[in-house]
Amino acid sequence: MAAASTLAPRLAFAADKFRFITPFGFSLSFSTVLFGRTGGFFAKENLDVEVIGGKGAALAVQMTIANQADAGRTGGANYIVSKVKNAAPVISIATIAQSSPFFVISTPDRPINKLDDFKGKTFGMASLGGSMENTLDFMLRQGGVDPKTVNKVKVADTPASYALVEAKKIDGFMGNVSTTVKVTQVSKNAKVFRVNDGIPGQIYVAREAYIAKNADPYVRFLRACIASASAILDAKDLKPVIRSIGQTYKIRGLEDEDNAASDLRGNAELWIANGRGNLLRNVPEYWAGGVKLMAEAGMIPAGTDASKLYTNAIWDKARGK
Repeated sequence: MAAASTLAPRLAFAADKFRFITPFGFSLSFSTVLFGRTGGFFAKENLDVEVIGGKGAALAVQMTIANQADAGRTGGANYIVSKVKNAAPVISIATIAQSSPFFVISTPDRPINKLDDFKGKTFGMASLGGSMENTLDFMLRQGGVDPKTVNKVKVADTPASYALVEAKKIDGFMGNVSTTVKVTQVSKNAKVFRVNDGIPGQIYVAREAYIAKNADPYVRFLRACIASASAILDAKDLKPVIRSIGQTYKIRGLEDEDNAASDLRGNAELWIANGRGNLLRNVPEYWAGGVKLMAEAGMIPAGTDASKLYTNAIWDKARGK
């Protein structure tokens, strides 16, 4: 697989700098961008992309607003609330995880199997006041459970948090695909269920004013991301991809390449949850449905126009449309 080369091609002339911030550090959840760099896809677009390991989904948006990053990844629900209620000067230019990337993880002796099970529980998540908490609150409201009945605490989105559940420090926690795959590989009886809230899961945001002034680097960025994601989706053997990423980014667990491949496959499924043709696209129908659900839950005002929350102009140009 030529695209999985471990070294980006040398550029004949200076590349344009572009900064991208993740919501939390580095993991295979962000492989579209990580492999975009290590596999040479950004270099092909004459972009020198710096990937910044973030420290919170809400902070990723704030860093983008403050021009500390050109684009960032955050949760769909978190972004929608911020955009609608606080008029955040950013807009979604792509949806990478078409559905929620999160799972609820608990132990078999004290399982959280349904929404009623959350009442009175102490539940951990990596982001309080960010995408994880917004996702949980929305899911609880949909099930008729008052979010205030849940004691939320901050824990790392890593397999290490499962030890806190086993020690009865917390009753469960929310983990992304990478964390969930690793937990279930070690603890075969761990109880997990996927969060399915009907809202775009994870998105890329950028400042509207910058896009209006010069959309070209964003078009090239998305074109490279689409090419990177496509190479991963088409790869019969993901080990070269994993090695490529691991040579530049320190990610725990990459040494177990079989588990890492399962992790990457699990993340890739989210990219095409609304069909391969919608890879990285903001799907209008899905956004409209998610905004309607959030309005019904009282999280945003009724009548919010979903089409004002995203743009597909960058994606269309990246796809040559």
